[in-house]
Order: sequence, then structure tokens, then C-alpha cells
Amino acid sequence: MKKFLNAPEEIMDQMLDGMAMANQHILRREPGTHRMLRREPKAPGKVKLIIGNGGGHEPGSIGWVGYGMYDMASMGDVFAAQSGRQLFESMEAINDGSPILLTIANHAGDVMNGRQAVQLAKRAGLNVASAIFYDDIASAPKEFPEERRGLTGMFFGVKMAGAAAEAGCSLEECIRAFETARTNTRSISVSMTGCTHPQTGLQMMEIPDDVVSIGAGVHGEGGAAVIPMAPCRTIVDKAMRLLWDDMPLETGTEVLLLINGMGATTQMELAIFYQDALHWLQERGVRVYDGIADSLFTTQETAGITVSLCVLDEERKIWWDAPCRTVGYTNR
Repeated sequence: MKKFLNAPEEIMDQMLDGMAMANQHILRREPGTHRMLRREPKAPGKVKLIIGNGGGHEPGSIGWVGYGMYDMASMGDVFAAQSGRQLFESMEAINDGSPILLTIANHAGDVMNGRQAVQLAKRAGLNVASAIFYDDIASAPKEFPEERRGLTGMFFGVKMAGAAAEAGCSLEECIRAFETARTNTRSISVSMTGCTHPQTGLQMMEIPDDVVSIGAGVHGEGGAAVIPMAPCRTIVDKAMRLLWDDMPLETGTEVLLLINGMGATTQMELAIFYQDALHWLQERGVRVYDGIADSLFTTQETAGITVSLCVLDEERKIWWDAPCRTVGYTNR
């Protein structure tokens, strides 16, 4: 393993400090904690969005903190969420009487700890609710969507719920914005390599040089299929057909297209993959309203791409177009 690190046990503290120092106009780290907050707090009374998850996915979720998205990311260790008690303490720290929405990617540990935190918060009198995102079509059949893992498509839900919160919508309306994005989002990953855990040096996933793994999770969980390595256009066709089979789209449908790099994927590859995916959709009469080709949620040095589609209606267009300013993504 070759990485620019110091002591393994200091990775999270040093990474959080560095992120805050390099982005001081957007982020503020709460001293002595793993809490990253937006530099300019939201006005009291508006819904606050938070997440509790592990490190190792930068810029997510720290890079999603800022105007129009998260108010706080409460971080655990590398690839490990905080405990329910720690997450509850983060809710207490940000509480000013405003409603709080905890967003959860559908992974067993995150869900368990998130539910415990919400129970503790409600007992303490906080106005708190949670919402779970699941979009990974490789992890469960479409007849059982709630069993699917959370993948990079959660970005759409956070963007829309964050816009609703910034506009002064109620907690229930923010939950609806998040969940309708979830209902209309599908994601699939394609990976060429695995990665190493930066604290242990252990290999998290191994993929032979001559194949591509379809459907691996954000922590290197095994994929659903393996196909021979091929030109980008061929791999795009495979990924897009899987998404299409799960969520067929009518001619004229408008979508958001996210081509997310998983860590070691170059901007060149992301751009080529994006144009191939865009052409694939256009050939079937689907209009890409807007899109991103960037690394928003990574898994260390994994070479791979996550493809996410979100179907739009007029309300979701409004939430998507609303101003947003974070480290990971800024649209104004």
C-alpha cells in the first residue's frame, strides 16, 4: 500500500482538519469531534439536514456539507459509522429548536445506529425524523426496493431535500423531496479494481485484470456479475441496459445523469463514459436535463464508475436548479 498518510490512527482527525483548512469559506470542524458543519449556519427554524457515516469516501459526505445541502456530517472512523449514542450527541450539538432530518444510506450499521440516535433524540425532546435512501439495483430485485443498498444516487435526494429545507419547507416536505428522489433514482456500479483499507492495508476487493465487476457496493462488497474488459461503449451499454430493465423510461422522459468516479478513475474516463451514456439515452428518446461527470463519492483508490439516473418532474427540477455551494458540488 502506497498512500500519503501519517499514523493510521490519526487518519480521520488529520483528514477532517485538512478538509476544513482547505475549504474554510464553506466548512467548519467542531474542535475535538468528528463533526463537520457548514461555515454559515442556516437560519433558525429551517430544517437541518445531517448524515452520520464513515470516512474513506471523500468528498462524500463531508463534501456535501454547505449551502443547499447538509448542515452537518457526523463522521465515524474509516468505513465505519458513528454509534447511535455519538450520532445523538451530534444532533444535540446542532439543535437550536429547528427540525432535524437524518438521512441514511441503506447499510445495516448505518440504519441501526441511525434509528437508535433518532429514538434517543425524540426522548430528549428534539424534533427529529429520518429517511433512508436505496438505489443500488444490483443488491436486491426490483420487487424488494427497500432491501437495496444506498449508492451514489443518494446525492439526488440530498440535493433536493436540501433545496427544500433552504426554501423553508416543513420537515414533512423535506422528507417527501428526499423520498420522491429515491423512488425515481436507480444506480449501478462498474469496477475495474479493488482498493486497500487505509488503516489496515488489507485488500477490500480483488478483480482480475481482464474483467469488470458489475454491481459492487461502496465498501467493495461483491458485485452481481463479471464481464470481460471491453471498450467503454460496450460497458456503458451493459450498465444502461440493466438500469433500463429496472426502470423503463418513456420517450420524452427527462432525467439527471450522474457518472461518479469511485476514486482512481480519471476525469478523461468520466467524460468519455458520460458522453457514451448520454448518447445511449438520446437514442431511446430520453432527454438528459442536466448531469455530472465527477467523483462525488469514492472508495479510496477503486478504479470504477457508478451510474445513477433520476427521473424528473417539474418540482424536482426546481429543487435541482436551486443554488447549492459545497466542496463536492456547486451549481452557481
